[in-house]
Amino acid sequence: MQTRQRSSGPITNGKSSTAYVNGNANGTAAAMNEKTSLAKPVVVGAALSVSSLVLYLLSSSYIILLNKRLMVDDGFKYPLALTGLAQLAGAIAGWITSKTGLIKLGPAPSLRFLVTRLLPIVLSSAGALYFGNMAYLSLSVAFIQILKVLTPAVTLAICATFGLERLTGSLLVSILMITLGTGVATAVEVGVAGFAWPGFISFLFSTLLEAVRVVYIQLLLGSLNYNSMEVLVYLGFPTGMVLLAASAIWEREGLLANGLALMAHKPLHYLSAIFMGFLVNLSTAFAIKVTGSLTFKVVGCVKNTLLVWAGILMGDVVTTEQLLGYTISVVGFALYTHAKWRQGKSASAAKKVS
Repeated sequence: MQTRQRSSGPITNGKSSTAYVNGNANGTAAAMNEKTSLAKPVVVGAALSVSSLVLYLLSSSYIILLNKRLMVDDGFKYPLALTGLAQLAGAIAGWITSKTGLIKLGPAPSLRFLVTRLLPIVLSSAGALYFGNMAYLSLSVAFIQILKVLTPAVTLAICATFGLERLTGSLLVSILMITLGTGVATAVEVGVAGFAWPGFISFLFSTLLEAVRVVYIQLLLGSLNYNSMEVLVYLGFPTGMVLLAASAIWEREGLLANGLALMAHKPLHYLSAIFMGFLVNLSTAFAIKVTGSLTFKVVGCVKNTLLVWAGILMGDVVTTEQLLGYTISVVGFALYTHAKWRQGKSASAAKKVS
């Protein structure tokens, strides 16, 4: 009598369990490989985002403290020259890098495009950089970082004036909180004897011109997207030339009298400031490209908070009332960021539907 041999495992579609297990293993391995290949771009993107933000945090914080030391402690009171050299060095470095083949630059802008589209951005950028550095000549690092929370409010107001932003209730509440908190901190500082009005006015001009620059970018560039190196070269070079031309007019005598001697006395410090200016420009453009403007603004707010405490540790006097006002402003900024995120999410959903 013929007996039926018991199989070592269940039969599936006429195949032994060994074949099934092998097939399942192959399928699992393929699935894991697919997941790994899909995960690689995510990991790379996350690494690029984190590295760009860390680079921006470190370089932008360091250059603020270094420029403060050079201009105040060492007496190099020539912000046009210092900022112009940094912009020009960044543009030249970007151009040289493109010639080595490491990166590619799009076609250079025509003279007409430069005059009609880029020049207003260049002039507002140069003005914002100059007046921003001027503020550090007489105001403390901590107080300037407290004031910087006001920048979104000014930018939003100008954008709304030009019809580039839609004001909502949440945005208005956040801007009111930012303005209130900054106003409290400023009122306390103004009450101190010997308050540096020129530095305060310089900061306000810097904030206003930075907001104008943002508006010009939206109005004049439209959908034209420059990559990080193109920003360095095509905007950095003319901005640097404008700043150096202004320095040749208004700072020439001082530079010839003692400015160049100061640079020769500590050349590494000034080379470091110039290199850091290039690094800030590069990391800013790269971080915005990789992470988005909203994330970049949040990280900028974190940087300002760190610099407030760094200024306090270096001897800047910040009262309890000012810290309270700053806290209100930061909460307002958080609400502003959330409102902008919701607007962006709604806009993306509307595009998908259409």
